[in-house]
Amino acid sequence: MNTPNSSQVKPGIKLVLSCDLGGSQVKAIAQIYPDGIPCVLAMSPEIADVSIDSINSFSVQTFQNISTWVGVGDEYYVLGTIAKEVFAGSAALRDNKYHYAIPKIAGLLSMAYQKFGINHNHVDVFIQILLPPGEVNDARNLTTSLKQILKLGILTPNGRLKGKLRNFCVAAEGSGILTYRSRTLGKTYIQKNVGILMLGYRNASFALSAQGNPAKSESTDLGMSWVINSFVERTAVGLSKNDSRLITAILAAAKGNFDAFRPLSRKATPEGVQFDLNLFQKVLPSIRDEYCRALVRWIRNIAVLDEILICGGTAEYVKKELTDHFHKEATPIVWNGGVQFPAPLDTKGLGERVADVWTAHITYILMLDKNFAYDRKQDLVPDPNKPRPSTPTSGLAQLREYAKKREAEQPLNS
Repeated sequence: MNTPNSSQVKPGIKLVLSCDLGGSQVKAIAQIYPDGIPCVLAMSPEIADVSIDSINSFSVQTFQNISTWVGVGDEYYVLGTIAKEVFAGSAALRDNKYHYAIPKIAGLLSMAYQKFGINHNHVDVFIQILLPPGEVNDARNLTTSLKQILKLGILTPNGRLKGKLRNFCVAAEGSGILTYRSRTLGKTYIQKNVGILMLGYRNASFALSAQGNPAKSESTDLGMSWVINSFVERTAVGLSKNDSRLITAILAAAKGNFDAFRPLSRKATPEGVQFDLNLFQKVLPSIRDEYCRALVRWIRNIAVLDEILICGGTAEYVKKELTDHFHKEATPIVWNGGVQFPAPLDTKGLGERVADVWTAHITYILMLDKNFAYDRKQDLVPDPNKPRPSTPTSGLAQLREYAKKREAEQPLNS
């Protein structure tokens, strides 16, 4: 695929989509390029392959905001809450994330078209996805498939969606936050070994920047799913690993509140429920301790660091233990790489969980700016209470030079 530039791309709507196909939440930043205000798209990670008859049994209104369905070629998929609650869909945690990337990206495109009221096919599409380091190379093969399905059309609740794929970019998870941090540190970044630890639901990933150069990356299955699986198996009282209330209860219990477990007990009497609660209070601290020890063992064997960036939805669960460990190692911690997600965009209440895809989106937008020779003068998320700035802010000024460097080293192509 050609590198996008102003001479190749005809006038029309340009849709930019940066995707994080997370194990607990599928998230994306969508934007009409160049001046549209970005928005957050999100849905639960479950996916189910279904027949067209199953699709026809639901109304269009059923698939709004939290779920969608797509027809890709001869296959049909339901995504999100309805996939889980109606079709026993799975988050497919044992599969590589890129395995279901096509239908999930198609679902996010459908949501973006609906969000922006796009009802025609004259759309140039630019897609970026974040994946664990070990899956990046395999996922590059998705370009041809995405280009073909956009040309033929994706069936959605609102009709057939078409577009022209102008660019498809695969980036490693954590790359957005590392980019942000590199500009914050400036010249001192290339004098340090900076690691980033990403703790998600499905796995934990680590990447190392040694004196400004990518040096090491790896993943392990030590995500929050490890805690949940161990807890369900060790308690053995009929809990379901797929019950979304379980993770909420575990996070509450980490703060000393076990009441959230009461509705999860399958006992019929108050005495039975209390028995389960006592069991949960006994088992969970041991599992948490084992999880933290396993995580620290893994980290200790990876690299010697001058600084560690820690992010991801699971990070808060083990914040104290990680803080204690790195304090003993005399390694400074920068939580979420110092990224502050703009409050006006946080319409889904995801907070720091979108820090990585947000910073990756900023870098992607700036790379497009360079290719289109677009001189950006204002924030991606303008503050209506402030006068229009004459220079980019909200991270744009920090990232502009890095984006130019990255684009020069690795042009936007496939």
